Amino acid sequence: MEFSVVITTYNRPDYLELSLKSVLEQQVPPKEIIIVDDNSSKSYESVLSEFDDIRIRYVKQPLSGGANVARNRGVDESNSDVIAFLDDDDIWLPEYLAHHREKYLNGAEAVVSGFKHLGNESKVKVNKDSKVTKSSLVRGNHYCGMSGFSAKRELLLEVSFDETLNNGQDWDMYVRLYKRNISFVNINIPIFLYRFQNEDGIGAKVRKMKPSDIEKRLGSARKHKDFLGDYWFKKRICEQVLFSLKHKNSKVAWIKKAIKIAGCRATLMFFLGGVKRKLSTRLGTF
Repeated sequence: MEFSVVITTYNRPDYLELSLKSVLEQQVPPKEIIIVDDNSSKSYESVLSEFDDIRIRYVKQPLSGGANVARNRGVDESNSDVIAFLDDDDIWLPEYLAHHREKYLNGAEAVVSGFKHLGNESKVKVNKDSKVTKSSLVRGNHYCGMSGFSAKRELLLEVSFDETLNNGQDWDMYVRLYKRNISFVNINIPIFLYRFQNEDGIGAKVRKMKPSDIEKRLGSARKHKDFLGDYWFKKRICEQVLFSLKHKNSKVAWIKKAIKIAGCRATLMFFLGGVKRKLSTRLGTF
């Protein structure tokens, strides 16, 4: 059982240094480490020169095509039984690959895992499922991003990352793998560190968007409308439209957009859910 690690990066050589170190410190060493640079304008030469390891391969895309294009390139370049993905701004704990390896030796075909928030390690995100379930998936991505995901290479050659999606790329992959009825296992302990709310991350970008631009963020939900069913589809659409609402300008315009796309009921439930969470937090029951 050998691992190829695919690290996708774009204009963040300082972050790459940390993520790459975390791979090299794994208790179970990978066979190869493929860094796919999505045509960065910043140079990675000084960072890469710090690492003298023949397992490291740096591949620069001729054009910037987005994270999923870079991940598919990594799959094509890899040569191991299993491919584990890592975003350049996240960090694996030393036992990360050891836990994934154990699951594959027990028959897994794809694996997701829990995490801690980088810089605030007391905040832990773990789904208690032992396997990926539909009941969790219809609620959104309640597992992890790509830094907690691995899968057999032969599977990823059949189910490639959807390069047309603007967001929800990890959730889309999980839904498609789940629908294939494979052994899709969840490691329900935190084994990597996730960097929450980067200044150039998704949250920051969404806050600057106009309501008229939101449609491009709804592609994954619309793609899996039948899988979600009417209730969960409208709920997901509403959550994506109203995501980070308190930080947005033109709040009324965003609420009107949610009502137009998802309906009054889903929009009302969104706000009632927020009130309920605040009350639960104040009472110490959340």
